[in-house]
Amino acid sequence: MYTYKEQTAVPEEGLSTRRLFWLLQEVSAAQSRELGYGEAQMRQRGVMWVVIRYFVEAARWPRAGEALSVQTWPGQTRHGFCPRFYQILDGKGETVLRGCALWAVVDRESRKMVSPQERDVNIEALVTGLEASLPGTIRRPVTDRETAFTVPEEYLDSNGHMNNTTYFDLAERCIGVSAVERGLREVTAEYLNEALCGEEMTVRWGFDGEKYTVVGEAESGHVFRMLLRYGEEKSGANE
Repeated sequence: MYTYKEQTAVPEEGLSTRRLFWLLQEVSAAQSRELGYGEAQMRQRGVMWVVIRYFVEAARWPRAGEALSVQTWPGQTRHGFCPRFYQILDGKGETVLRGCALWAVVDRESRKMVSPQERDVNIEALVTGLEASLPGTIRRPVTDRETAFTVPEEYLDSNGHMNNTTYFDLAERCIGVSAVERGLREVTAEYLNEALCGEEMTVRWGFDGEKYTVVGEAESGHVFRMLLRYGEEKSGANE
């Protein structure tokens, strides 16, 4: 097993939270394809990859125009989840960000989790000593505001539901804070039920003095929960 690496550069307008998680999603997909478990290979097995939780912590937020190395490697499958770890390095080789995602193998027809081994999904784990903490659950979210949201078609991915990266745009529009302005320091995200095109959600959010909480609920139940912590606001410059 090996660490997969891709080089990229931060756009001149800065790195959004959605773009960050898009980068993590893309390196995940790229290594999965190399290992024989990409989207096409999983479709042949009648299953798909679905991210269930994320945890990311940043030493600082990447600067506009900065060159980055985005890296990922798989962890040990446990309780039906396939952990995947991430690290982003700057041009000096210093760690800017670390993270972990729990990915699940989901049946395309029933939309329920299945055992990876039952569908011949067997990924060797790699231990580097640089692994971030596994994502935890978000308990007792603090919210005092709410709005209605309808899932638009442009938010969908190839699996037919709202892409995990678009939830961050929704969350930051609600709380009125962006990573480009403040620098994201830590985020935990839970995806509890898929959101389909045209589905209506009630999105609630609040601030407890340190972290923003954003949760979404539909008729089907809880859809997502997030905790986001940002750096101190600075005028004009990225941190």
